[in-house]
Amino acid sequence: MRVGRQLPASVRDVPGAGGVRESNAAAVLAAARTDGPLSRAEIARLTGLSMPTVSRQVATLTDLDLLREAPENATGGGIGRPTVPVRLNDDVIAACGVHIGIVTTTYGLTNLSGELLGSERIPTPKGSAAEVLRAIGDEVSTFLAEWPQRRIIGVGLAIGGQVDAERGLLEHEPLDWHGVPAKALLEEVTGLPVHLDGHVPAMATAELLFGVSGRASSSLYFYAREMVGVAIAVDGVLHRGPGQSGSIAHLPIGSDVECDCGRTGCLEATVADRSVVERARRAGVIAGSELSDVVEAAQTDPKAADILAERARALGRAIARTRDLVNPDLVVLGGQAITEAPEYLDTVLDEFAANTVLPGKDLVVMTQFGRNVQAMAACTGLLTQLYDHPLSMLGADSLRD
Repeated sequence: MRVGRQLPASVRDVPGAGGVRESNAAAVLAAARTDGPLSRAEIARLTGLSMPTVSRQVATLTDLDLLREAPENATGGGIGRPTVPVRLNDDVIAACGVHIGIVTTTYGLTNLSGELLGSERIPTPKGSAAEVLRAIGDEVSTFLAEWPQRRIIGVGLAIGGQVDAERGLLEHEPLDWHGVPAKALLEEVTGLPVHLDGHVPAMATAELLFGVSGRASSSLYFYAREMVGVAIAVDGVLHRGPGQSGSIAHLPIGSDVECDCGRTGCLEATVADRSVVERARRAGVIAGSELSDVVEAAQTDPKAADILAERARALGRAIARTRDLVNPDLVVLGGQAITEAPEYLDTVLDEFAANTVLPGKDLVVMTQFGRNVQAMAACTGLLTQLYDHPLSMLGADSLRD
């Protein structure tokens, strides 16, 4: 892992990065990411920038190891020099991501194209918030040491609960974390800048950047595992309300499951992995403590199958209600409550179709990230910052525009 490598003279950090220059660099980088490899003329056509501006920005982004020329995709061969396009440089820069769940913590590393280079899953450590974050930071540092050829630009931290990204603080009721300076604690251990975000917004961002949501005019991302949540995007931009994020944890779903809030039928209490496992244990279906134990038992035990089917129906009703409220063009489902029990996806979709009151039943799709969604989401939050502010994040003086 290379941290703090001396950059070329043309791209060292000085005051003044940003503004029009940064906007132009971001536009060129976005074109290469979404449509590359592209010639400089094609980038100019897609972005509306002049050819001299595009050429200068390509040179700067190449110096920053964000772009590279792609002679393997060169065109021409007649009179004159062939046209050599440019594309993302996936061989140098990487983003690390950490997702802290109630039961499991996942961390991973992606290149600029969102390809997951590696990931690990560990039980979420026990102890105070500071002890947990320091333990995770040590694990992540050991993991990143296995990638000495990569320049790690930072760590994206995604977690449930209420996130104050500006101040780097979080509240997480299930973990009993209150006012935890998570950003500062993880930066102290890893020595890397940390980008903090809520896990559902981060997952929705991953879908926008590398999934199917990026092509939809509006989308609803629906997540369920130990926690539940939704995020909304319009015209490729994730909606973020003022202050703390919204919640569907206590959306009434019509089940008979008691919630810690004192009510019955709340969504999260009904569909969370830990709740499903506890119901299976009480029914004498399993002796273990993992959702996979319930899924395996359901192959032969009707009681286990009924428990999973009831959760699938609850999920379908919740998806229908949130879809009807938002009316998006696309609904993306993510989280192991859905991806780890694919045999019950048809039950989810059937219940959705039976309960939505709006026309159109075929707008629901599964995330393409599967069980890697948490690691991808945490990495992508950092990559989004890089794509929006490439010069400021990597540093650039002697800017070429």
